[in-house]
Amino acid sequence: MDGSLRKTDVSCNIVKLLQGREKKAEIGNILQQHSQFTDALIKRLGLEHELEGHQGCVNCLQWSSDGRRLASGSDDTNVMIWDPFRHRLLKTVHTPHIGNIFSVKFVGSDDSLIATGAGDCRVVVQSVEQAVRHQTPHLDCGCHMGRVKRLATSPDEPLLFWSASEDGLVIQYDMREPHECASTKSKVFVDLSYTSEVKCIAVNPVRSHLIAIGANDCFIRLFDRRMVKTSTYRINHTNDLRKRTPPEPQDPRCVQYFAPGHLAKDARGDMTYKLAATYVTFDSSGSDMLVNMGGEQIYLFDINNPRYVNELCVPENASNTKNVRPCCNIYRSRSNGTKITSNRKLLKCNKKISSQPCACDFIERARTLFNRKWTGDVYSAARDYLHVIRNWNDNKDAYIGLIQCLIALNWSDEAYHWLDYFSSNFVDYNDSAQIKTLHDDIASCKTKKDEEINSEKAFSDEEKQLRLESRDYETHFIGHCNTTTDIKEANFLGRYYLNVMYLNEASFR
Repeated sequence: MDGSLRKTDVSCNIVKLLQGREKKAEIGNILQQHSQFTDALIKRLGLEHELEGHQGCVNCLQWSSDGRRLASGSDDTNVMIWDPFRHRLLKTVHTPHIGNIFSVKFVGSDDSLIATGAGDCRVVVQSVEQAVRHQTPHLDCGCHMGRVKRLATSPDEPLLFWSASEDGLVIQYDMREPHECASTKSKVFVDLSYTSEVKCIAVNPVRSHLIAIGANDCFIRLFDRRMVKTSTYRINHTNDLRKRTPPEPQDPRCVQYFAPGHLAKDARGDMTYKLAATYVTFDSSGSDMLVNMGGEQIYLFDINNPRYVNELCVPENASNTKNVRPCCNIYRSRSNGTKITSNRKLLKCNKKISSQPCACDFIERARTLFNRKWTGDVYSAARDYLHVIRNWNDNKDAYIGLIQCLIALNWSDEAYHWLDYFSSNFVDYNDSAQIKTLHDDIASCKTKKDEEINSEKAFSDEEKQLRLESRDYETHFIGHCNTTTDIKEANFLGRYYLNVMYLNEASFR
């Protein structure tokens, strides 16, 4: 929270919020940006009503542009239009789909059209009146060879939308132009079919030329569609990779990759478990991008001020000058006899870091993460140690902790360079047993790494460079039961983030 807001102590309740605004004019803007939802409000959220009507699982929801209507798509191949505030079903739109509906969108300036993508590999656009009268839809596209998982619309071009499919294609539709399947009138926006299945897509609400695409890997590809050259649909497009024509080359500057650093570095070879970006979305300002990584965690990326995935390397211009900053030098991990869970420790550390950060708090959090060892914890611990080194570069424990994290990540080269850097700056420790143990661990780590290099996947030089230059996340969140299906979502709720898990039910809340 902003410092001026903290000083007036207005974060406790609504009365103090209003009082703080009266005392300082600038707090009005701060309240608008940071206090749409307070902790107390979040805790009071409860179930108001269940909308029942579908005969199958509800897979997708979409609000109309005016926020008055809600569309739901289901395994029963129907779309239902609701007035959620009156708890009423307005219309049932029967679609020609024969597979589960995975995505539904309102299309058109007046939201008069309903677009759906489904497991039957089809994209359908029809009006409510057409569906009631059983008339031919405006669009019934069968270009895709895989399940259509997501649709995305443009905020400033209401008749333009895109479909993302597991055949690796993203197809662009413009309702002002005729569309003929498997013809030159079918526009392919992006073709990842040689490497990936596309799982999700989102358009930046402020800069609509930016389109984020997630696939069955750890990378989110952010395209600038002003630089993307759309191609015509290839007649010989097939699910058989051996018979596919390679996609037309694109300017590599048209796309920027985003990925959690520990996953991006490990993605050069066969991964030991299945990953897929099941959902991607932007906040209302278009600056933050939230990604649910199925089988892993939820990640927030800053697309305006991105971090680099290779920041754990020793910087070439690293200074040997000690940067001595005040530090309490009290490691709070020393227990007073009371057993505290790792999760509670992390909450306490986060609270202290958000108010008056000290090197000890970052080290305490890093040690807790390293010992907990949930997915992504070791990498997060390494980033905390690196933060301490950058701001308190005389802290020996931070160097040792970072090297141990790098060894645990199996990043032997980085671990060796940091150990060499540490030895040159803290010569008194070179003969210690701990340093000798680190040398042995790095040697063992390097042997294991050499074995893995032989099993790396073959990527083009361009793809390797894009992955190498991936941007890292700002922060991450833990998703509950984030496995099994690939339609899990994570969304924004004010300045908080709400993980939405669609259940195997015919009603929704």
